[in-house]
Amino acid sequence: MRVLPTAVAGLAVLTVTACSSAPPQTPDTQPLGNVTAAPQECGLISAQAIQIAVGFGDYTANGTKMDMGKRFKSCTVAKRPVDAQGARLSIQFFDPSLSTAQDLENDKASRAGEDLPDGLGPGYVTPIKESGKVVGARAFAWTADGGRLLSVNIRHGSSRRDPGADAVEFLRQLRPILLK
Repeated sequence: MRVLPTAVAGLAVLTVTACSSAPPQTPDTQPLGNVTAAPQECGLISAQAIQIAVGFGDYTANGTKMDMGKRFKSCTVAKRPVDAQGARLSIQFFDPSLSTAQDLENDKASRAGEDLPDGLGPGYVTPIKESGKVVGARAFAWTADGGRLLSVNIRHGSSRRDPGADAVEFLRQLRPILLK
């Protein structure tokens, strides 16, 4: 008779454990660090910051420059070998911007973008969604006249990170270099 209550009690514990949901995953709050520190990819972006934001170290980075190779234009990062999800991080600098300041403000409104934190100047951040699920974030910053534009897209990055916060951090550190 004593064996049966023990077995039933053990079964009850297993049932409760099986029905409870896993605790929510705590986001990784490790800072990106200096996003332009050496070693660099694309002539400007820190390899360590890339690895933290995308969540893996085996990647390929392709960059372009303007003004006959003198100034940063873009950096695109994909997992190696390249998979169906494509680019995981894309940073682009437009000088001149293809849009006016008013166009950029209208785009922010149409995407329901959130203003960048105080002190970062004009710009916004918005989630990237696929099938209703947030899979990343895009952030934009521009000069007051809209003449130069900087964009950061993180898509299917590290599942433990906040892609919006990481995109804004890239903007915060790259803005004084590229949007001066």
